[in-house]
Amino acid sequence: MPSLPPSIWAELYYDGTWNPVTGLRTKTPVTVARGLTSESSSEAEPTTCTCDLGNRDNRYSPRNPMSPLWGLIGRNTGFRWGYNVGSPWLVLPDTDANGLTAPGGPAVGDLDLRLDLAMDTWAGQNLAACYLSTNNNRSWVLTLASSGQVGLYWSADGTLTGRQAQFSTVAVGAHRGQRLSLRVTLDVDNGSGGYELRFYTGRTVDDEEWTLLGDPIVGFTTTGVHTVTADIQLGMGTGITGDAVTGSLYAFQLRDGIGGTVVASMDTADAEPGDTSFTSGGRVWTIAGDASLSNRHIRMAGEVPAWPPTRDLSGQDNIVSIAPTGITRRMDAGNKPQDSALLRYIRAQGPVECWPLTDGVDSSAARSLLGGKDLEVWTGTGYVAPSWGSGNLADWIEPVASLPQGQGGFLTVDTPRVSVGSEWHADFYLTGAGADTFWRIEVWDTGAGTQADPQQRIILLMGADSDQATVIRHTEMADIDTSDEALLGYVDDLGIWDDRPHHLRVTIEPGFPGLYLWVDGVERFFKLLDVTPKTLGHIWLGWDASSTAPAALGYITYWDETGPSAAAMYDALTGFQGEATGARIERLAAEAGYTASVSGVALDQQRLGIQDRAKLLDLLNICSRTDFGYLLDRRDATEVIHRGGSTLWNQPPALTLDYAAGVIAAPFRPVDDDKLTENDVQVKRQYGALPARQVLEEGPLSVQDPPDGVGRYDNEYTYSLKTDAQAVQVAAMRLHLGTYNGVRYTRLTLNLANPRVHAMIDEILRIDVGDKIRLTNLPADHGPDAVDVLVHGYEESAGADAWTLTFNCRPAEPWTTAVLDGSDSRVDTDGSELAAAVDADDTTLSVTVTEGQPWTTDPADCPFDVRVGGEVVTVTAVTGAASPQAFTVVRSVNGITKGHAAGTDVRLTTLTYVAL
Repeated sequence: MPSLPPSIWAELYYDGTWNPVTGLRTKTPVTVARGLTSESSSEAEPTTCTCDLGNRDNRYSPRNPMSPLWGLIGRNTGFRWGYNVGSPWLVLPDTDANGLTAPGGPAVGDLDLRLDLAMDTWAGQNLAACYLSTNNNRSWVLTLASSGQVGLYWSADGTLTGRQAQFSTVAVGAHRGQRLSLRVTLDVDNGSGGYELRFYTGRTVDDEEWTLLGDPIVGFTTTGVHTVTADIQLGMGTGITGDAVTGSLYAFQLRDGIGGTVVASMDTADAEPGDTSFTSGGRVWTIAGDASLSNRHIRMAGEVPAWPPTRDLSGQDNIVSIAPTGITRRMDAGNKPQDSALLRYIRAQGPVECWPLTDGVDSSAARSLLGGKDLEVWTGTGYVAPSWGSGNLADWIEPVASLPQGQGGFLTVDTPRVSVGSEWHADFYLTGAGADTFWRIEVWDTGAGTQADPQQRIILLMGADSDQATVIRHTEMADIDTSDEALLGYVDDLGIWDDRPHHLRVTIEPGFPGLYLWVDGVERFFKLLDVTPKTLGHIWLGWDASSTAPAALGYITYWDETGPSAAAMYDALTGFQGEATGARIERLAAEAGYTASVSGVALDQQRLGIQDRAKLLDLLNICSRTDFGYLLDRRDATEVIHRGGSTLWNQPPALTLDYAAGVIAAPFRPVDDDKLTENDVQVKRQYGALPARQVLEEGPLSVQDPPDGVGRYDNEYTYSLKTDAQAVQVAAMRLHLGTYNGVRYTRLTLNLANPRVHAMIDEILRIDVGDKIRLTNLPADHGPDAVDVLVHGYEESAGADAWTLTFNCRPAEPWTTAVLDGSDSRVDTDGSELAAAVDADDTTLSVTVTEGQPWTTDPADCPFDVRVGGEVVTVTAVTGAASPQAFTVVRSVNGITKGHAAGTDVRLTTLTYVAL
């Protein structure tokens, strides 16, 4: 039996490095809680940890000047905790020439290459190679592009000119630190005069089922893989220009033929921690550089928010009981909503200057976002100031300046005198319906306005009555009391005279010289200039809102050549509507100074609606909830990860637990209740039209009264979605999850000190939130079938008396669906039943189709499994084009042997759903 306490450790981050914690107590166990409870359908709480530190020398008393850590630790000091246990893996630090090497590249025909690894960054790294650029020793290189696409370089003859390269059509879609297996297959002769290349992801290198990454790539000629004398190198970053792997490496396989014979392999489980070389797959693997073999699991990474001193009453001991938390706790601090998407994006992109015009009602001028000069009101005769804090560009943007109805005015400011390089931009955001609204925008360069140094002014005159902009260049030379003015052209059909937010941008390229005008992210005007403007020196903006319709103005911004595109700024103005879930999560975190990463292919993520104003963590959770995923503190780093909903479908089990083997500890109390039931679901799109509704009208969990159903369980939700059509899909998904008809296995506890459980420690400690666990050989009263559950969260405890891990679970069966051209890609009939009773040993069933199409009679579609009265039978043939049809079957596939009455329901065992 493994000894208690397990080999635990803890570290604090100070002095720029991680330092070991001394005096970590185990009499009181260390605990960690991460993810959600089995009943929770909302957001995960921040990861929490509790542990006691011995403090007899006042080391962990940051208020004590005599502490050896005085000034080094305090609130939110970095903390991490874990075990040294199980099989090792190869740790690859952030330097080149680290990895594993083995001599001799084996010959292969068709290539099947697999690698199991976890990377700190899933982009821009060389993963594995059998490749030397000398003596025509080029065979193959597995790499990752900076875009995250997996690539294969190979040469049929070993030469550089014979080398080819192809990349997956989509990025790998993994979060930072995520472990997964990559696979690439190269069919060198596809029978049609070409080759075919496929990329996959999976859980282990031995997986039988893999997920295709993007589309297959077909070449127009046959090819081959050259046999070389070069070493196999894993994680070394050699062969092709690129970085070495930074992360962890677990296993490797090279097969001769797709799914063929393994001709080279490596599994770090064959090594011991600290080894410098080891034998695996019949080869000696040598560790290179600063790489090392370690089994040091990080089970929690976060921050220590407080250091409360605790002393026992005897005075003989002194401890500090700390409660480190994940980074999401700090993200959720306070109650101030985040700034709008527009303001956040402007601030993050680093403008030269910006005047948001979000000033309060008592303001007399618009303050600079960056602390520069105020944008002031020009107080000419008959002109008025705007109404501060009462204008509305859009509901998701802060109140800006409102322009008084029926009156005109001017705003003016000198811009910072800076060098802006090749071009500069001036942005204006406005709204205003009404036939009589008029805008005048002037941008002046830094010329002195003299004959020796003329000042160039670009003037835009825009009127709602004509829906047109007149573009004028004005040259000012005040010292000789003269000026020159030229009409540059017109922009028709501006389309900005409504209550929607609009963006105008003036761009000047001094070196060209050229003038651009952008409207709502689209270039609408370009003109070569006959004079060369200098950098922006002054902005002058006027209006005449003589109609009674409201108008508003905000976020006047000055950019240099590094500024974002006009299209990007219009996206920010409109709340990044249509942005993919992962892109929004990563952007939101980066704008606030945090690191976030996402698993799941971008094409499979939900497209989000308008980004609203809310707290940062709320915004992130809105994204994750819309994608039906999990937003979590990363387990081994103070970062945020989102596990996309697309990654939950059709997973292989991360762990199989045999109940009969005694590996599941008490308490084990499955429940068969209505806790998660929803059979009438309404979903509204935020800022959308009418809500979508999905109702289950028939069946055992329908809205019908018992016994035909369970009655109505209704719920209403609001989601951030790009289109109203998505609301229909989301409502259907919620209905699907809410009408799962099965037992809930809410909590699974494993005693990690149990030798039978400890034998699976590598698989157990790899499990993360969202992974699937399969339960087999359950008691008879649970039913005859294996049960799959999804890990919704977990609680971990390690101390001198016990070492346990409890998984909070939800049903996984709703997350199993058809795969195009897969063996289980079948559509059930709308209704089928036995036409006649059968005995326990009958091998022919007469089946009546009560509704919908008859069952297939194509021999190629057999065999398949159906469920009859709790018994699973395998159908080997179907005859009869009309109902009733005859099924030839193999009985008692799931161990149930009994007869069945006429009218017993007949259904596919593996149901088919359409994934969201």
